[in-house]
Formats: sequence, structure tokens, C-alpha cells
Amino acid sequence: MKQKKRVAAIITEYWDICHADVVITKMLEGFQLDGRHYDSTLDIVSMYVEKFPENDMSRDLAAKHGLNMYGTMRETLLCGGTDFDLDGILIIGEHGDYPDNELGQTLYPRRIMFEECLNVMLEFNKIVPVYSDKGFAVIQEDIEWMYEKINQHNIPFMSSSVIPYAFPYPEHRPFPTGAPLHKMFGFAFGALERYTYHALEMMQSVAENRAYGESGISKVRAYKGKEAIDRMLSEDWEYMYRKLGGFVNLINVNKFPHDLPDPVFFELDYYDGLKSGILYIDNLEVRRFVATYQVMPDEEPICHEYRIQDQKPYIHFGKLDLEIERFIHTGRSPHALERSMLTTGAMDALMQAYHYEKEIETPHLNVQY
Repeated sequence: MKQKKRVAAIITEYWDICHADVVITKMLEGFQLDGRHYDSTLDIVSMYVEKFPENDMSRDLAAKHGLNMYGTMRETLLCGGTDFDLDGILIIGEHGDYPDNELGQTLYPRRIMFEECLNVMLEFNKIVPVYSDKGFAVIQEDIEWMYEKINQHNIPFMSSSVIPYAFPYPEHRPFPTGAPLHKMFGFAFGALERYTYHALEMMQSVAENRAYGESGISKVRAYKGKEAIDRMLSEDWEYMYRKLGGFVNLINVNKFPHDLPDPVFFELDYYDGLKSGILYIDNLEVRRFVATYQVMPDEEPICHEYRIQDQKPYIHFGKLDLEIERFIHTGRSPHALERSMLTTGAMDALMQAYHYEKEIETPHLNVQY
């Protein structure tokens, strides 16, 4: 029997159904997936939690599992001692009471947490795989800094939304890997920044596999209110919207966009000519991660969904946990590092476009892979 890997968890907050819970608790207590029980192949030996709201569950879980918690990230990485004896690090820098900047971006301390881990790894001359939940960082300066350090020090690194690892539907007709891709259109819902990022990850996980490979994103735009609906119903996008609206069985595909209270339409232009559109919906009728993809102009688009379990035990996170654990063992991420560079960088640019109400050029996202 192979030995479990020793890992530390660095967390912002830990409460029921937050990301720490749906990821770390499954590793501590095991989970069911497709009728099979899985126990973790990782041994979480230490944990740091930055904030303790009234509904904190980290201390009870730590006591239950004999898990040591420490007051600083450095102590956690050294397990309270003087040596760095870990095989991997899990950073869950999502959720918690953190300030927003003027663009409406929540300033989670993902870069700070990664930098603390990097400093310890460099001090002890030992690089281990690092998983960071939901993207590199929030603002472009931090995203680029992390990308540079990861490459400079050859750090095995994985960062992702859970959505590309959720349950694909229809399984028998996914968008074909290696096919050309002319245009793609998807829906986003929930909190504007947090859930548009999920839509970006969903669509990029398909786009990066197109013919000729990934070219990077050249510019982005954001439309609000009536302007958003007018743009989405323009000649460029209406047929894509109608295809996806039919796929999710909208009650009234004609009436639906005009009833949205605060619609936003995002557009992204890729260097190779690919166009991407995302309709942000503050509406309970559509709460699904769906998109439609068109191979060539005038061809019928292909619709695809990543299905999640929108209640406990959020088993799609079990699928992600298995990917994370394999990554910690092998040091090989299931997807390219550059995907996270593009999706987190694009999300920052879209928030700028939304706030400043102008097109944002993105030469820094000329990322090819």
C-alpha cells in the first residue's frame, strides 16, 4: 500500500458548505461518489485558518481528527517544529469577510498565502505541489507575480474552478477535442465576479482544446442593462442565445432577456479570431453551467452542460478532490497552468470593463499553450 502524502491546509474561513468544507472535509472524512466510498490518499497534518466567524467549524473538526492548528502560516507549514516536512500544500483562499475594491473585486489573500508558502519552500530548498482554490489571485499585478514565481521556481501548481470537473452532459456529444472553434456563448449567474469566473473556466476548458491550440485573449468588453440585451440580441449573438435558451428550456425565450433585472453581457476577443460571449443573469430560472460552441460560421452550435449537485454533499467537489489528490501525488496538474492565467486575468479585465464602461485591451493575456 502506497503511503499517504503529508499536506498542510491554509484557509481563509471554514464553515458549513464554504469551499474549505466541500474540499477539506471530504479529505478528512471521506465521501461517496457513484456508489463507492473514497477515503483520502492525503494526510492533512496541520491547518491554518485566518478568521473564525461564529459559524466556524474548523476547531471542532481539528479536535475530532486530531489535527493540529497553528496561529501563523509558517508554524503550520513547519507543523509547529523547525523543519519543512510536507509533501504538498492546499490553499483555500475563498470565502470570508474580506474587503472589496472599487471594481467590486473581493480581495481574498491568495497571493499573500502563496507567498508565505513560497518563502518557506525557498528557505528549506524544498519545492512541493501547491493547490490554490479558484484561481491565482484577484488583481492582475498579483496574478502575474504568482505566474512568474511558479515558473521561476518550477513549482507544481494547480488552480481551478470546480466546474470543468463536474458531470458533463450530454456525455455522448461533447464538443470535439481538436476541432476548430469559431464562437462560444454561455450563461453566468450568482455573484457577478465569483460566478462569471466559473463560466470563464467552463468555457476555457473547452476552448483551449481547439484546433491550433490556445492563442490568448486580446480585448474584453462589458455591456449593462438594455445595452447588454441589445448587444446579445444583435446579429452576432442572437442565434447562439436562442440555441442555448432552447437547450435549458427557457419558459419564453423571446421574453426572458427583457425581464432580467440587471443583465450584463461580457464579450471576449481571442487573438486567433475566436469570439466569446457570456450573459450574466440575476434570475432563478437559469442556475446552470451551460454554454454553446460553434465550430465554423453558419454551422449549428453544440450545447454542453457541467452539472453540479446544488445541495449537500456537493458531490462534484468529490470529483475535484480526486483530481487534487492525484496532483499532489504526481506533481502533474490535469490542465495547463496557463488556463488559470487566462481565466483569472480575464476576470480582472472584465471587472475593469464593467466598472469603467469601456473596452479593455489585454496584451498581458497573449498566452499561448
